[in-house]
Amino acid sequence: MKKNNDRLKHAVHNEAVCNFLDTNVLFADWTITTAFYSALHFINYKIFPQTVSSIGGKKTVIENIDHYSSYNNPKRVSKHELLSDLAAKHCTAISEDYDWLLDMSMNARYKHYQHDKEIANKARRLLLVIKNHCATPQEIKVL
Repeated sequence: MKKNNDRLKHAVHNEAVCNFLDTNVLFADWTITTAFYSALHFINYKIFPQTVSSIGGKKTVIENIDHYSSYNNPKRVSKHELLSDLAAKHCTAISEDYDWLLDMSMNARYKHYQHDKEIANKARRLLLVIKNHCATPQEIKVL
């Protein structure tokens, strides 16, 4: 199946924004948030597309988390929760890192925007781990 390079481009773009924001300690909250959204796109790139069985034994190609949510979300949980579950299933080596970024991003955006530089540094380190797990340097180079 052909990979969606738009997800990879978006991940790399958000990573560049994350690195830019990291140059100013006043924006640790946005460094964390952009690290998370970059990671989200890297994981989407890694997991999708995927083929799943559908009714009658036919196969369905799921292109992205939006499609997955409409196809397989009986409890109507958030797309963030769905992607976290899929990361645990398909990317076990980095799922805890992704969950930490998700939690810290929600905290930074909705609860407490002031964070230490060390938290932002950890977010960038975890993003790099996720990036290296989800895409090869050759895949990124061809963008």
